[in-house]
Amino acid sequence: MQNNLLKNTINMKRIFSFIILLAMSISVSQAQIQVLTGIEQGTYRVLAEDMNKILPSTSEVINGETKEIPFLDVRTTAGSSINYDLLVDEHNKASVAILQLDILLRNKMVDMLEGTEKTKDLMVLMPLCIETIHLVTKEKTEIDSLVDIQGLKVGIGNKAEGTYYTASYIKDLSKVEFQSKNISTQDVIKPLLFNKVDAFFVVASTPMEMLKIMPTSTGEKFKIVSLENINGWADQFTKVTIPAGTYSWQTTDVHTYGVPSVIVVNTAKITEEEKQALLQWRAIVTENLLELQTSGHNSWKTANVSQWDPSLWPQM
Repeated sequence: MQNNLLKNTINMKRIFSFIILLAMSISVSQAQIQVLTGIEQGTYRVLAEDMNKILPSTSEVINGETKEIPFLDVRTTAGSSINYDLLVDEHNKASVAILQLDILLRNKMVDMLEGTEKTKDLMVLMPLCIETIHLVTKEKTEIDSLVDIQGLKVGIGNKAEGTYYTASYIKDLSKVEFQSKNISTQDVIKPLLFNKVDAFFVVASTPMEMLKIMPTSTGEKFKIVSLENINGWADQFTKVTIPAGTYSWQTTDVHTYGVPSVIVVNTAKITEEEKQALLQWRAIVTENLLELQTSGHNSWKTANVSQWDPSLWPQM
């Protein structure tokens, strides 16, 4: 009898969830939600495409042909930093973007110091995955910790990327004075091969496609450096281990840190109808997280979209 009661309870919960989603979908006249992601080969774009597979699409007749319109209008960009700039630009229509949380926190600090209010209307829709800080160098170098890059040339991405701000944050707080080289993460492997930089930072979900296909035909071997929490720079970050073999050329476990990626909404730019569509988006992803973790990008395994600490940042 207890088993039947448990089954009935589970079934009732499923029916209740379905009714909520159905009611939301009926109440929302679905217009596409434009979401800023990242580079074409990046994780943000893949996560958005994964979500589109479980979100409802609509049909539209264009020039006599019926076309399926996906829920999300996925836009590639240069990265987290440019996403933030477009999100807070009152002259740009962008209202939803995927960002690294540390970019929000850094700009909140800027608001406080400069008396500005750029972040006041920004709210988190839901967290996604934990992005891992990779410090990559050649295997034969003597760089085995964060302190070893003191005085060396280190690629930190360009100002449009989240990597740039994370690497700059690490440099400022750790007091490890490396030479910052503003090279796009998409273009940094060649400078490493030709000794234009000694190492580079990249912040991304593991495994990152760019690192998976690092060229080894030249006979060059690479390594990811474990990072230590010098001077408390990582106090607000999450400890992460990159298991050996995550990348074909990585032979040992790497102990580093990660930062959450989040979907952020500028609430000053959305209508009530759009707000309901955003809430529908979150509800469907929450209900189907297991499917995303099973069939989507590997980084979904670090996601828990239903749990967010509002003390970190306000949530819709």
